[in-house]
Amino acid sequence: MGSSLYAFFFVDPWPWWLGGILIGLLVPGMYYFLNTALGVSTGYGNLVKIILPGTRLKWLNSDDYRNIYNWRFFFLAGIVIGGFISARTAGGAWFQWEMGRFTALLDWSFPLLALWFFAGGLFLGLGARIAQGCTSGHSIHGIANLQKSSIFATVFFLLGGYFTLRMISRILLGGM
Repeated sequence: MGSSLYAFFFVDPWPWWLGGILIGLLVPGMYYFLNTALGVSTGYGNLVKIILPGTRLKWLNSDDYRNIYNWRFFFLAGIVIGGFISARTAGGAWFQWEMGRFTALLDWSFPLLALWFFAGGLFLGLGARIAQGCTSGHSIHGIANLQKSSIFATVFFLLGGYFTLRMISRILLGGM
């Protein structure tokens, strides 16, 4: 029994419906305990502020970034640490930079892949700034609060992801 419970929580993928319920309960929990919305992009802003403490960017000097070691910083760190622990307990490698089919089909060096994913991260950050929030903030929190701007943003996140996937698939992967 203990081994199967361990496997359920830490090794096997959770059922989609259980993940949905837990994420759905997280939104009101965030309001109840922290009086704030769930989102990741502010945590990335905290990282930028740590790396560039003297920045003159107006948005990084707003009230959201006064305390850079707030819950969002630890939430972001928990995502990375939790992913690492999950991979290790499932028997995964200590470090892995493969990304499934993408890296299997492209014979790129590690520096080129790192540059590719770094550029992708920059575009994600830019998109989050333009949309005034990240996908988790808009799609989970905003839609739960019936905000029209979040519904609109989520539709375009999905469309943009689909068309970007099709473009990358056609150009880099030979139409796969």
